[in-house]
Amino acid sequence: MLEPNKLKNRYKELDALRGIAALMVVFFHFTMGRDEYNSFFKLGTTGVDLFFIISGFVIFLSINQVSNIKEFIINRVSRLYPTYWTAVSFTFIFIGSIALQAKTFGTEHLFLKYLANLTMFQFYLDTDNLDGPYWTMIIEMLFYITIMIFYRFKILSHIRTIGVITCIIIFISNNFYFDNYYVQYYMLWVPIFQFIPLFFSGILFYKLYHEKQHKLINYLIIILCLICQITFFTFSGRSSSFISQFQYATMLTIYFTLFTLFVNHKLQFIVNRFTLFMGKISFALYLIHQFVSLKYIIPYFHLELGINFWVVTFLINLPILIIIASIITFKVEVPLSKKMKNVLLEKFNSKKIQEESLS
Repeated sequence: MLEPNKLKNRYKELDALRGIAALMVVFFHFTMGRDEYNSFFKLGTTGVDLFFIISGFVIFLSINQVSNIKEFIINRVSRLYPTYWTAVSFTFIFIGSIALQAKTFGTEHLFLKYLANLTMFQFYLDTDNLDGPYWTMIIEMLFYITIMIFYRFKILSHIRTIGVITCIIIFISNNFYFDNYYVQYYMLWVPIFQFIPLFFSGILFYKLYHEKQHKLINYLIIILCLICQITFFTFSGRSSSFISQFQYATMLTIYFTLFTLFVNHKLQFIVNRFTLFMGKISFALYLIHQFVSLKYIIPYFHLELGINFWVVTFLINLPILIIIASIITFKVEVPLSKKMKNVLLEKFNSKKIQEESLS
């Protein structure tokens, strides 16, 4: 098992890519609905696709570093939930203040919505997301559950075959049978189906990074993943509402190229203090940026005070969000995630010892 410090040093490029992806999504949302500002930044809608590729790599790394499935669950829960709960609470306060001022709906309804959002499974609780970026969380959770199932039944070694078959089935379903009610139902009810090629490609890039065998096969399957995801354009995510399929294909090709450079140790040029810092705070920044920006900061400084949009965006809005995300990251995520992980591991280990003593 690799030491944490070694892991951190080896994957700085991934941290930098996280930071870049977060900024892409942030600036996409800053300019969303403003045609005069959005012609370039609308490409940032694909930032979530880059996140999913990164997730495929990192989660497959994580599952290969644990000794049992409970350790994997503890790692994921302690890594995500403290930051997520803080971000949801932050947005809930702002939405609540607006709701109370406008008297648009009861606080009880909002509080129930808040509780549902805290689970990350609000999609299956038939509850709207409190903030726009939360829509990706259920997709991430479904990916974790899938990997846990594969781990539990000891079929991770067959991930290549399973991934290829799954991609082909979804490709055929989307392109030839999407008018079928059941195909549409399952594609929408299990939203990870819309992005399987991205997660799968992240796993294949992990294999390219760590394994010397089957390189040609892995690259060929990665090309298959790229083609499949491009054809999913109309059916997957929200990119089709903002950009063309050609633009989507171009951005995905760039992401796959960056990962190809990464696995061949040629992506160090994107690593610097700024991208590493943005990567560090990327999760918190991603979660808190949209509502507070579009409902508070930009309207107040740009529309009410008449300050230039770009001045507001770069010199007011972004610094405020970076400060908030930094506070959440370094005052909540770093200390509480570590503490939560230690507590859960301690409880798990003590319970395990008790069970072994009784057996």
